[in-house]
Amino acid sequence: MYFIDKPVIWHMSRVPSGYDFDAMTTAEHTLLFSKWHNWWTADLDYAQTVVIFFCVAILASALLNLAGCIRSHLIRPLGARIGFGDRVTALVRYTTSRQFYFAPTDWYSPPLAAVLGVCGLFLFLMGLTLAARPFYWPNDAMGDSPPIATRAGWISLAILPFMIAFATKVNFIAFLTHTSHEKLQVFHRWAAFFMYITSLIHTFPFIVNMIRMGMMRAMWIESSFYWTGVAALVPQTWLVLMSWGPIRNRWYEFFKKIHFIAAGFFMAALFCHVDWTLTSWHYFWATAAIYGLAWLLRVVRTAYRTGFGLPSTIESVGPDLVRIHIRASASRPGFTWTPGQHVFIRVLGLHMHALTSHPFTVSSVYVSSPDSDEEACVDLVLRARGGLTQTLARMAATAKPGGWSTRVVLDGPYGGLRSAAPRPLTEYDRVLFLAGGTGATFAVPIFRDLVGRLQVGEEAGDVEVVDPKTMQRVSRIDFVVAVADAENYAWMRPQLEAAAATRTNEAVSINLRVHSTRIANPDAKVSDPTGDVDESQKSPLFCYGRPALGELVHEAHASAARVAVIACGPQGFLYDVRNAVASCELDIFDGFGICSDLFLHTETYSW
Repeated sequence: MYFIDKPVIWHMSRVPSGYDFDAMTTAEHTLLFSKWHNWWTADLDYAQTVVIFFCVAILASALLNLAGCIRSHLIRPLGARIGFGDRVTALVRYTTSRQFYFAPTDWYSPPLAAVLGVCGLFLFLMGLTLAARPFYWPNDAMGDSPPIATRAGWISLAILPFMIAFATKVNFIAFLTHTSHEKLQVFHRWAAFFMYITSLIHTFPFIVNMIRMGMMRAMWIESSFYWTGVAALVPQTWLVLMSWGPIRNRWYEFFKKIHFIAAGFFMAALFCHVDWTLTSWHYFWATAAIYGLAWLLRVVRTAYRTGFGLPSTIESVGPDLVRIHIRASASRPGFTWTPGQHVFIRVLGLHMHALTSHPFTVSSVYVSSPDSDEEACVDLVLRARGGLTQTLARMAATAKPGGWSTRVVLDGPYGGLRSAAPRPLTEYDRVLFLAGGTGATFAVPIFRDLVGRLQVGEEAGDVEVVDPKTMQRVSRIDFVVAVADAENYAWMRPQLEAAAATRTNEAVSINLRVHSTRIANPDAKVSDPTGDVDESQKSPLFCYGRPALGELVHEAHASAARVAVIACGPQGFLYDVRNAVASCELDIFDGFGICSDLFLHTETYSW
């Protein structure tokens, strides 16, 4: 028995064969070769239809994003009333902001837009699978492949290249839709789940049919289709089960290592299973092209920018907090990043951990001045939770003064705000930063960059300064950060307070508020719980208790025509921010208030 019993060529013949037409009625013969029932054109009827659906959905998302970008660049008179375009934009942003929480399982849903997209995909796939009748042939002479099994198999196969395309870090769909790769992970997971459902719908009718015909044992022995199908279904079941949120998050390190191994077995078994049937291997060539090109671009870029590793120092900067300082100036020319971007880091000195890479947000700002000591120094601040981060915390705790030195490889950067925002932050009237814990690693560099662009006078140096008479619009910047205690604030304190004290145009108000969340009394306030602060630089307002995120968002929305909200933190933190913004978007849609443009950008701890 051979794994593959056909030659590897482009596709097989479409000339029907193997039928006993004398055993069929005229109606059965007509049904056998009608559209949506013909086995010999099922790949065109079903697989290509699924491909067209995915392509149209991606194109529609790209065009919607393009329309939003064009609208954002239109000149709008100050004080203009909320228009039709503003209302439509607000409605769309409502769906991208609104989130749901299911308390019994402590589950936070993706944004409503993603939920609608996933539901739309599910309805389309199930409709395409179940709409045509019959599910089984009325006459065994019409073939051994039940119609529902045939169509489900092709639908499942057509999902494959898109499922992989949603998962890559160098992401072509993200490039078209102007988003970041991690925000497409929800579609990768659900596409994989739907592919599993259609695979089961493909599998069980064959079993039912063969048992009914008394041929199950013979077909298992004589046909490779059956055992290769099971060989593909077993790792696919494992992949879907282990990707379930609670399991994936609990044993993430194990999940990540086994995920690629199981995926390799699945792809190999599935390749053998489809066995050159019609255009089945086309979808493998497409998958290989998408994944292979994305992987090659990552490898070439990483090798060019970081070579065989960059020198780094890893040190403890607070309770369970670790900072990785990477001297990227030693890398190849061109290693740059923008505020809010993240990189995947591989620590070469950690034995088995050197085989995996993990994403962390760059908390430092890239400085373009060739005379600056900060040039191309990548700072990553992370909280020790388990796996790699816990190992790094132990290494930092036992290292000599000055930290533990090792070499790291950086893959990236990815994501960031500039590729997602419809306009620069300087063009909003008010910008509100909301950070929870180490979510400040995302918000702080964007805050520093924005303030730097508003810097005036000789101290501006080489910073790109916005002319207040032309492009500048922002008049107020608020940065609100929630930390457990003063020790968790210490690592970000110099950057925040230096930025808050920056000299800008007199029309710009910069406000910094720090909330210490481990104190029981939410109404108590102190001037400075950290102590030893230079009075000339004391600018933050220190508060006890959690910030009222909804009130902050609503107050910002009520105070300006254009508002940007930048938030990063735990899921519960972002849940409050998202739904407060969604409520304000509905006000814009209804035409209430002075705000006509409310932009929200969020980043989460995990994907």
